[in-house]
Amino acid sequence: MNGEKKEIRSGIGGKWKPVLREAAEGGSESRTIEGYAIVFGVESRILSDYWDNYREIIEPGAITEERLKEMDIKMTMYHNREKILARSTNGEGTLKLTVDDVGVKYSFEAPNTVDGDTALELVKRGDLSGSSFMFWTDERNVSYERRSDDIMLRRVKTIGMIYDMTIAADPAYEQTTVAAREAYSQFESKNVKQPISSKWARDRRCREIEIYDF
Repeated sequence: MNGEKKEIRSGIGGKWKPVLREAAEGGSESRTIEGYAIVFGVESRILSDYWDNYREIIEPGAITEERLKEMDIKMTMYHNREKILARSTNGEGTLKLTVDDVGVKYSFEAPNTVDGDTALELVKRGDLSGSSFMFWTDERNVSYERRSDDIMLRRVKTIGMIYDMTIAADPAYEQTTVAAREAYSQFESKNVKQPISSKWARDRRCREIEIYDF
């Protein structure tokens, strides 16, 4: 899959917030962390690319459980694939993934490792209050429209591949608000007419985006 442009998206608060599953009555403290890596139908904060500032929505149905079972997805620390917390390979393994009306929910038991203990403590303290995923999508499965406020809206209709997930602190999406933030770079798109053609989208340079909150 050489040449695929990997993108990273993070959400914070609400459904994205990783939580510890409550321990059974009289049982030992739970080490199960769960949350949503993807939430459908929620508009992102303002993102930036080479070509423009934009908002994004992952459409309901963009990914299914059947397709997740065809992928090798790692739950990591900070998208570092050497810091593995859990893994789902063709639907089997220590990372449990389900899809419902909200989005893609993950669940895993933090391993008894340094990274597992770190993840458990940071979630317990609330220092990591979001979730993130790295993905790829074919631009033919994305649509663009210029809104009345002159912000581009990108709709992801199908996710082609998910590479990994992680608990996160820096949001691109936020459950409680979609209030605008200042983008880290300013881009102009003076010569782009609306609606945006699929050819224009496919011809854009490959990109790898990581979103930072300022």
